[in-house]
Amino acid sequence: MPEETRPEAVQVPPERQHFRSLLLANPNYFGNVKQSPFKPVVEIAGNTSYEQLGCIGFSPPANQLNAIVYIKLPYGFGGGLCTNGSQEYVRFYASYDGGKSWSDLGLTSFTAFDIPEPEQPFVRLEYALSLPFAPQRRLCFIDNLVLVRGILSWNVPPPPNTPDFVPVWGNHHDTVVEVAPLRLIILEQALAEAGIAPTAQLSQALDLTQPVQAAPARELTVPELQQLYRGRNIPPHRFALGALHRALTATPDPRLLADNFSGPAQIFGTEIDVGEAAAAIANPAGNTSYEQLECVGFNENSWSLEGVIRIKRPNGYSGGPCSAGSTEYVTFWADLDGSGSFASCLGTASVTVYDIADIPRSGLEFAVSLPTTLFAYRQPCTAGPKLIPIRAILSWQIPPPCADPNYVPVWGNREQTLICLPPGPAIEPGQQSAFFDTVGSMSVTKIDPFSGLANGTSTVGFTAVQSPFGGEVTITGYLYPAANLSAGAAPFKYRISVSDDGGATWVGLNDTFTVSRQLIPWGGVPTALPDVTQSVDLSGVTAGYYAYQADWTTGPGDALIVVSGNVLAKWQTAGKPNGLWQIKMDVYDPSTATFFPAVNTATILLDNVAPSPSITITSGGGSCGDFYVGDEISGNYAVSDLHFYELSLELLPGGGGNFTAPVPLPRFWTDPGASTLGDSGTWTLDTTGLPPCGYVVVLNAWDRTIVNSGAIGNYNDASVGFCLKAKP
Repeated sequence: MPEETRPEAVQVPPERQHFRSLLLANPNYFGNVKQSPFKPVVEIAGNTSYEQLGCIGFSPPANQLNAIVYIKLPYGFGGGLCTNGSQEYVRFYASYDGGKSWSDLGLTSFTAFDIPEPEQPFVRLEYALSLPFAPQRRLCFIDNLVLVRGILSWNVPPPPNTPDFVPVWGNHHDTVVEVAPLRLIILEQALAEAGIAPTAQLSQALDLTQPVQAAPARELTVPELQQLYRGRNIPPHRFALGALHRALTATPDPRLLADNFSGPAQIFGTEIDVGEAAAAIANPAGNTSYEQLECVGFNENSWSLEGVIRIKRPNGYSGGPCSAGSTEYVTFWADLDGSGSFASCLGTASVTVYDIADIPRSGLEFAVSLPTTLFAYRQPCTAGPKLIPIRAILSWQIPPPCADPNYVPVWGNREQTLICLPPGPAIEPGQQSAFFDTVGSMSVTKIDPFSGLANGTSTVGFTAVQSPFGGEVTITGYLYPAANLSAGAAPFKYRISVSDDGGATWVGLNDTFTVSRQLIPWGGVPTALPDVTQSVDLSGVTAGYYAYQADWTTGPGDALIVVSGNVLAKWQTAGKPNGLWQIKMDVYDPSTATFFPAVNTATILLDNVAPSPSITITSGGGSCGDFYVGDEISGNYAVSDLHFYELSLELLPGGGGNFTAPVPLPRFWTDPGASTLGDSGTWTLDTTGLPPCGYVVVLNAWDRTIVNSGAIGNYNDASVGFCLKAKP
């Protein structure tokens, strides 16, 4: 059916339907560009009718920012699940000086589709995005708050290093996050943080570069908390909740019926009104005056559920950052059968919070994230959207029990949302399956299977544009359901093989790497497991195979084991021939002694060759020649590379001067006249105002390669020098 006659197209205004074509004709069509020679046609800025950035939180244990985006309408996103849909982009910024200056942290995105729902009215969908963020940690007695901004923009990414950008469709959201305190610090840094300047004798006597372990964070006792919060109107069923809960639900204290039992002070160490506090616990009402779960979303890149919690007060969290603080628990349930009972408990996530005296009026936003096996419920796009209602319950200090999706916390609240799983091959119940998820931090779906080039946003903040791969290529994915490791089962084994001759011959990867793991008890608190060094088996039927370290089997008394980032391999490609490489995976099931292949493969293009730049001076005395202040110095430049990206010129030392050229610099491969294979031209430097000195003109060059799965661009430079003298 033609677009103009589709029912959903009738409801979408032309400014939305033809958004990009309107921008190509007039970059300021919508009037959201502050300084532009183009006159606006229609004033649209910050429109949140279709999508809205609702929350941003920080997870200190994971060093990760999490954003939740609301999809508010069932149409206007470029097509249904069997189309390419459209991208929702979020660019993150951080400010360490209250918003005076901003650091661009990177860009991430997800795919939005037209998704009609059987229910009326439309229930908004909530998507989650994440980005690594590792701000500098400080000692626990120093407040370490960071202002974070996220900018949501539909269909066109927010430009880099533009924190004041106003999107046409989308919005920005500011929040303040707390950085976890240092637990290991360099002695010299510790002295500096404390304002202590080491003497020369101390510097000679001690190794100031040695790491120092911070004092263990201690849980404050009830008497200590009572004293800490005296006069701050914090009730006993808040500051003593953990101790009260243990006294009421754990193994009874044998002193309770003893002749010499002297009352609550003997149990808690201080007198508190146990009756009133116990009544508040017995009749919970979900108090949100201290914390509140505000957003819950689904992250299609990590298959995790993420929640954002707002901390509202400066006190009442069991101590400051030098203490053990307190725990915010969030348990997630899914309504997989559509009954409304939310019978499927997915697990519990948590984050540690503290008293912060200088908390901003808007509070602090923390994030929690729970890995899930929801990938087992996806379905092909032709089957329609896979919509799953999700319930999440926040509870301070007491984990919500997995068996009770109707649990009412003493402190906390409930949030429900609707998520849509991305389409993909269905996993049949009881059938073993394995698949690649990302290669080089790029979703396999964003890598062209013929060219091996990647396009789009990565999982770690960079954006690929017809990008090859190089350096350490991290490969992630899943084996499902795999072995029940927490119950003692033997692990599945997998082999990842690569071929550079179209699949005629295959070589198994055998690079050694380390993975981090986490144990997620059923309804309990996630805990870190020891890191595991992955190396292939050297003999037997699984020679060349790695052991799969994740355990996706869970239930009452059965814990999940997840691998951070779902890493399967880290392929060291340096020295490998450049060109197309195919990647496949084979799996061994020890319980049935059978081998089976993964459901998908990947093809990538390797390019580990840095650009080849050259630069010369052709005027006056030429390269390394003498010139006088005020002279115009000119020369030639050239950069060659199979996947050229950008070149620029800079003068060292800086201090003035003005570069000009027939073609404006810096130069990009997309500029008219430039080539994907490189660029060449002439340059001119006006030396007026420069002080006499020896100078170097540096030609910087980058290609489009995804390097070490973390950034864009193999880099190289060339330089030429000259001597600038005062005029006689």
